Amino acid sequence: MPTMADPDPRPGLLRRAEQLRAQSLVLREQVATVAEAVAAVEEEIARVHRTLADQGGPLAEQARDHANRAAALAAKERAEVKRLRAPVA
Repeated sequence: MPTMADPDPRPGLLRRAEQLRAQSLVLREQVATVAEAVAAVEEEIARVHRTLADQGGPLAEQARDHANRAAALAAKERAEVKRLRAPVA
């Protein structure tokens, strides 16, 4: 049974765990940044399709559907950004 005076039998494990934790946080931020970019593009797609739908014509309903899907995807990506940037226990 180890005591306080005994050296840590696994001296590098704590340091390695800290390194991996830091790497994980960096990667989470990178993924969040990409998700933000995807959301911005999807929001622009939604805006363009809504403009097309508002102009009417035979493809207006299809454009509206595309706009709704793009807006939903943008919202999903924004939620993912929030989740990724939330403090991790």
